[in-house]
Amino acid sequence: MAIIPAVITDDARKYYSQFIGAIFGAPATTTIPGNPPTDWDPRIKFFKVGEGGWVDPGSGAERRTPDASLRRLSSPLIQDLDAAVDPTRVLASQRYLANERGTFKKNLTFTDIQFIAPSTIEIECLLDFSEFNNDGFGNSPEIWEIGIFADHPVESGLAADQGLMIAYGTFPIEIKNNTKQILNIVRLTL
Repeated sequence: MAIIPAVITDDARKYYSQFIGAIFGAPATTTIPGNPPTDWDPRIKFFKVGEGGWVDPGSGAERRTPDASLRRLSSPLIQDLDAAVDPTRVLASQRYLANERGTFKKNLTFTDIQFIAPSTIEIECLLDFSEFNNDGFGNSPEIWEIGIFADHPVESGLAADQGLMIAYGTFPIEIKNNTKQILNIVRLTL
């Protein structure tokens, strides 16, 4: 089990401040004067792990500093894991080989999220024995990164299930196979 401090993403800061300020995001049955009703649910819904999130400074791979601004270049409205962002970069700027970009998504339940202290929560992200044992190329995934996601606001113009990455963290390599579970606890301090 690892406790991973995560950075809050740029988009989470943008959308959550608008939600808190009642600019949008009120429940569909509520009408805020001057704003149309909406049905955005900003709660944490799922996590994703990926094989990106590392750098080789010449002495071997090591975790890179988490980046709150990761963004798909092909869809600039979407923030995602480094492994998912990488293929959208121009070829000369790609960080990983095609077989080093595996990702896995898993839904969370309310019991996975714990209140720790004012402005701090922890999210338990468990990969069970049967989950993410193949990176898509027949290899055991080498996991270096994790993202925490909510639905995208309707106002963004994106499908809600595309996912609004609200937090991103990196950690030393974890190799996943069917003989073990991996439990990462992501700590968010707002």
